[in-house]
Amino acid sequence: MILRPLRLLLLAPALLLSGCFTSDEELIGARQAHRALPPGLYTHTPFDTEGVEWGGVTWQGRIDYARFSRRYSSDVENFPHQNARMRRLSGDIYIAQWPREDGVGYGVLFAYEGMATYHQADCHVLTGEQLIAAGVTRDPEGFCTIETLDQLEQVIRTYLDILDGDVRIDGIYRRVG
Repeated sequence: MILRPLRLLLLAPALLLSGCFTSDEELIGARQAHRALPPGLYTHTPFDTEGVEWGGVTWQGRIDYARFSRRYSSDVENFPHQNARMRRLSGDIYIAQWPREDGVGYGVLFAYEGMATYHQADCHVLTGEQLIAAGVTRDPEGFCTIETLDQLEQVIRTYLDILDGDVRIDGIYRRVG
């Protein structure tokens, strides 16, 4: 994702407070991607670290889903998750993948009727032993580098098991049309 000033402002709190799961290359290709949300008009509202809506709606526009590339995109400027792909983990829980300036980032998306919430996963929740078991390394800046889709699924499942339902919401997309 190319970070424009507004996007950087919206993502900065989550990125500063957590060590992200990242990779150099996309691990969720078109063949592994799933559709989590129907196309339509949505609003985006980021949440603060305590799970409270942060200043209201910061983006509104049409989100489209490309059938062949299986990416989410919008023609409206500053769409926070341009070119994201989703991979179903189980039920209505998805691993979200989005391009970053320095590689690829991963998080968790929870799909509901007419809306979705997302969480910027923090790899510091996992112990060194859990990272070693998954073959994942944490770099000096605190980011956890993932190299395969199997590793990604394993660490996200472990991460969600550790949180046991107590997942901080970092933002919400609401369908408005």
